[in-house]
Amino acid sequence: MSTVFELLIATEDRQLAQSAAYAVFKKVDGLEELISRFLDVSEVALISRLKPGETFRVAPELMELLLTATHVCAATQGAFDVTVGPIMDALREVKHRWRALTPQERESALAACGMNRLVIDTENLLIAVQPDRMGRASPLELDFGAIGKGYALDVACRMLMEDWDFTDFLMHSGTSTVVARGTMGDGQPGWPVSVGGDWRERAGLHHVRLSGGAISGSGFDVKGAHVVDVRRGVAASRHPAAWSYAPAAAVSDALSTAYLGLGWREICAACAALEGCGALVARAQPVWMDRVRSPVRQYGAFPAV
Repeated sequence: MSTVFELLIATEDRQLAQSAAYAVFKKVDGLEELISRFLDVSEVALISRLKPGETFRVAPELMELLLTATHVCAATQGAFDVTVGPIMDALREVKHRWRALTPQERESALAACGMNRLVIDTENLLIAVQPDRMGRASPLELDFGAIGKGYALDVACRMLMEDWDFTDFLMHSGTSTVVARGTMGDGQPGWPVSVGGDWRERAGLHHVRLSGGAISGSGFDVKGAHVVDVRRGVAASRHPAAWSYAPAAAVSDALSTAYLGLGWREICAACAALEGCGALVARAQPVWMDRVRSPVRQYGAFPAV
């Protein structure tokens, strides 16, 4: 997942917290080995070698992750798509310069994408693939970069609550997604979490008190226009930055990525389709416009900022 995970637990039992943290981080490492497309022995890599007509039995965790990705894909009208691997590979070859791709290269890569290529048998944990839009038996390259970190946080939450009986903790993955339960013990509800990034001062944003949910953020400040809208075959750059709230970190992680390529009405529709979700989206406007309207828009179940 190419990021750093950090865990904070509010407890007086230091030794128990250390043991729980060790178990959680070991589990996260195991998930990395399961879903990384850059490890030849991962299940995702094995799926990429499937040919039409072949099946592969996946681990329950990967099946759960795929079903979550499918759910978010439907809610976002295809803006979020974990089959984006072929176009991501093509872009890496040209250092993410869209104009360096020929029309034929882009069309070929995009034709290999699409959630409709997946055949999922939930009862038997089986995965199969269908030919791509050009009728080719091209590899189905799954890329969980926009949801895998959040899913790892969800798994960690379940472990901390069910296996270790912790009720008060916060965990983040690379600061882009954070999940919290209970309180940090400072006499106030939840855990203080900053939102807004470089937009915080412009929009007058302050930290939120997060508990029982997750917040994720996506933008272009660090990696540039690295998010792909496979529906249109372009970089997802309708908004300079976006933050999402959801009860589950995997959904939050996926939504913040999808928001970058969605119009405002589509964002509102996605929030409405996914229970308990919300959005905070930056407007692409000059600073002087901030005196006329807020540089951010908010919708749905987003914590008060």
